[in-house]
Amino acid sequence: MDRSSPSGTTETGTRGYVQHETWLIGVPFRTTASRMVRLYYVVGEGGDVSRAVRVALARANSAQERQAQGGGSVGAEDLEVRRITLDALGRTGLDGPGDRPAMCSW
Repeated sequence: MDRSSPSGTTETGTRGYVQHETWLIGVPFRTTASRMVRLYYVVGEGGDVSRAVRVALARANSAQERQAQGGGSVGAEDLEVRRITLDALGRTGLDGPGDRPAMCSW
């Protein structure tokens, strides 16, 4: 019998725990005072990094977020992309190099 745990893992009987991919995506934008700020989005739906980035950018460019940002839209430049990990003891961590170069194609 499969059971879902609050930590986002799925227990599958004798096979143990299977962790679903969850990503932390930092999206930079400029405030009206020309200050650079990052908004962070946790993306659990999807799976691979490309899909997670698209979901985060869609959220960042939503009408509600754009209004909060002062009307500007954001692009895929200078994103911080990290995978959220959970070890066997339930400790949460971040994997990944942090800032991705602007030349990455999402």
